[in-house]
Amino acid sequence: MRVPIVAPSVVLAGAALGGVVTVVTLLPGPVGLAAAIGVLCFGAFLLWPWAVLPVGIIGGAVVGALLSGGDVRGYIAVKVLLLAAGGAALAARHWLGAERGTRRTAADMGMLVLVGLTVVAATYGLAVGNLPAEVLVAAYQVATIPVYFFVATHTLTTPRRILAAGVLYVVLAGVFTAISVSAPGRHGGLITLMAIPALIWIAGRVRGWRRAGALLLGGFFAVDVLLASYRGIWLAAALTGLIMLVRGGRTVRTGLAATAAAAVAVAAILALQPGVRERATEITKGFGQSAGYRGVESEVGLGVFADQPLVGAGLGQTTPDIYLSGFTFTDVGPVYHAFYVTVLANLGLVGLLLVLWPIVRSIRVGLGSRDGIALPFAALSCGFLAAALFAAPTDGHWELGLLPALTLLTAHHEGARLRRPARPSLLRGALTRTGVAA
Repeated sequence: MRVPIVAPSVVLAGAALGGVVTVVTLLPGPVGLAAAIGVLCFGAFLLWPWAVLPVGIIGGAVVGALLSGGDVRGYIAVKVLLLAAGGAALAARHWLGAERGTRRTAADMGMLVLVGLTVVAATYGLAVGNLPAEVLVAAYQVATIPVYFFVATHTLTTPRRILAAGVLYVVLAGVFTAISVSAPGRHGGLITLMAIPALIWIAGRVRGWRRAGALLLGGFFAVDVLLASYRGIWLAAALTGLIMLVRGGRTVRTGLAATAAAAVAVAAILALQPGVRERATEITKGFGQSAGYRGVESEVGLGVFADQPLVGAGLGQTTPDIYLSGFTFTDVGPVYHAFYVTVLANLGLVGLLLVLWPIVRSIRVGLGSRDGIALPFAALSCGFLAAALFAAPTDGHWELGLLPALTLLTAHHEGARLRRPARPSLLRGALTRTGVAA
């Protein structure tokens, strides 16, 4: 008879929560607070491993903004802390025997190669004299892609987990957006855009109050994307919608049209709020602003690539004392305001091909699913690949790791559902109506 694992998990979680008091008491200020957050999250992830990514993405954005005071290093530190807590919780679950095997996908080998590439390129960067701090910054930009991929394939191993993580993500994103939508400034967009394609697919598939809820959320999130006033986000959203329109079947196109109509209605209602109107004025600034020093940075990065086109100058490469308007003379690199320039300068053509290989492979799988939920994730991957031409966020293109994983995981479950004979089950029916098979 198999002994249930819930009891030891609960005991460990309780012990972890009890340890928070000790941590806060012994460690000073921010260090103690960070440790407390880490231990609390470890306890939560030990019981609900599917919560790692929703909490890590949205919780990292909220907590990082509050605690870091706008410092990007603090923001990244919070995200790394939450992911580390999730990794420790997964390791504990495997040790307890509470965790099943990971879900294998067609992109696993490509992502493993990307991990190895990061190690080799970082070693090469240190060997040629690049500063260790800059090597670490550049390594994070590359490593964040396979890290998010493998966190997804290790935590979202069943349809029920995918569904639970999706619901939690949408709820957290909805609360976060409702609080911030009327706050002036250029912010938002990325978190909400990640949820919109899946909501479009759900809106085209379900009926009644489920469709109404999906349309309301999808329209609300679409308005937030527009108000984000980031051209990269707009490009990603536009290309995603176009691919879904062209490649999608009747379900996808129905959801797309209905969500567009809902977005217009929600925008008309939100326009009554003075804060939303003030934030909307930033849209014209988004169109009018020039690239500024970004063009000069890209030129410098492409120059580094031209000198060493095959393997780049190693992770952490930096060109000192470059004149940038508004900055006088400054060091440029290793991160540029264009993802592909960053990759080419640090890793060369070989690195770029290895980075794109698993992502493109997942897109090919997803685009073959005309009415499946894998299509929205694949379309969004294409959107962010296009946006990466002009953007290289300091916290990394983590979406280029998460979206391929979601594409391949959902495509696998769709294929398994089609191959498996139907079984009457209330849970199976509920999951099928919301987009994943039991």
